[in-house]
Amino acid sequence: MTPVDATQKTSAAFVDVSFIDLAAIGDDEWPRLAALLDEAETARAARFAFEADRRAYVAAHALLRARLSDRATGIAPAEWRFGATSHGKPFLLSPPAGLDFSLSHTRGMAAVAIAQGYDIGVDVESFVKPRDALKVAKRFFAPEEAALVRSKSDPASQSEVFFAIWTLKEAVLKADGRGLARGLDSFVVSLSPLAVSSESERTYALAQWRRGGFFIAAAARGGEANFRVEEARPSELTQVV
Repeated sequence: MTPVDATQKTSAAFVDVSFIDLAAIGDDEWPRLAALLDEAETARAARFAFEADRRAYVAAHALLRARLSDRATGIAPAEWRFGATSHGKPFLLSPPAGLDFSLSHTRGMAAVAIAQGYDIGVDVESFVKPRDALKVAKRFFAPEEAALVRSKSDPASQSEVFFAIWTLKEAVLKADGRGLARGLDSFVVSLSPLAVSSESERTYALAQWRRGGFFIAAAARGGEANFRVEEARPSELTQVV
């Protein structure tokens, strides 16, 4: 089975997912995106050793701030303040808006998810990264997932399936709120249909999209959800009032 765009849809509330292709951001647009970040984010961005990683961080945080302001009229992107739980899950400190969010970035792509009434997670990864996918899957994945990677006959196909599974698992861990403390092998994701199985009573809705050489995955804890995905244009992010 080759992973393809897949979204689980029901009649519940929406989880909005936005992504941005960093190659679409012009050199003159980066300073305007960076201006949306607060002092702590700016300092964090400056500590990245490589420009590609710094830009991915800036894009993700600028995208998050712009999309939060899309959902909360009258709040400028630079006004949002964030905190984090003991497990590292970020949350809104102020202004109060009743929204949950998640963000992810990798070289070349950034993504955010925003919802009301759900604990959510999002993850984005390139599936063309050079990596011994089967070796990593055997070490960290549940046996069923490692077997799916092993079933592919060539390294490129194994890498593709590996990252399809990886992004879904990361999204679930972020929605769960405990991160890697829960363990990647503590639950199993299936790709067709998208689903999570574990001994826990917690339930998750899943969605996954394939854009270029990237997988974007989202998870919502607590039942059914509708997912919407859109590609953000760099010029839109600095026009939000």
